[in-house]
Amino acid sequence: MKYYIVTKQVFDTLNKNNISFMKKNINKSLRLIATTDTVNDATVSFDTISTCSTYTFTNHTDWVGDGSGVEAWEIEQNFYISELDD
Repeated sequence: MKYYIVTKQVFDTLNKNNISFMKKNINKSLRLIATTDTVNDATVSFDTISTCSTYTFTNHTDWVGDGSGVEAWEIEQNFYISELDD
């Protein structure tokens, strides 16, 4: 699995069948994703799920806004359902 932050525009071009997790940032301009695909035009890429999670805690005002972040288990256990995306 690979972990990225991508813009909404890049996200819209990706194969949703290969995305296992997606979370929008607070202003909905970026997407934190887990995918089996390689994304060459990502804003940020992460080598591991733990570095991805740590990034959201360090930048919590962009992702959760309450001083916490996205836990690694949330990325592993939550599933992206494309029908719920706006």
